[in-house]
Amino acid sequence: MVCKKGEIKLIPLRLNNFKEIYNLQEQSGESPWGKESLVHFLKKGSGSGFILYKEALGIGYILARKIQNDLEIISLGILPDYRRMGLGSILFKEMEKCIISGKRAKLFLEVNNNNKKAKSFYKSMGLKEIRVLEKYYKADDGYEDGLMLSKVYI
Repeated sequence: MVCKKGEIKLIPLRLNNFKEIYNLQEQSGESPWGKESLVHFLKKGSGSGFILYKEALGIGYILARKIQNDLEIISLGILPDYRRMGLGSILFKEMEKCIISGKRAKLFLEVNNNNKKAKSFYKSMGLKEIRVLEKYYKADDGYEDGLMLSKVYI
């Protein structure tokens, strides 16, 4: 399956469409945020994001928040049937436009150090490893290390 650029659209995350994020997180195999958490994220947490649609179907999303002069990517997900088609790159590059237009200094995020696909994706987007976050993620058998990645813009 290949998605053509004309078939997809990006919609900014708003209070009237945030429930789509919950569904996408659940379908992507992630732990979904609760409704209250997403509302707080948008209203009080300097949160923003985009939902990626193919026709009327939500197929991906990105969540970020402003922290002083930086932007933190909180979560990025694509439905399994739509992965490896460049859609994550579309979401990431749209968020980069917000960084540049908002004159943000850098973007950063944390990723599970065992998540090779995510690490490879973020490195392909120009992020660099900053440091290992020991025992950062809770796992079934204890804790797993995280990895902080960053990209400087100004």
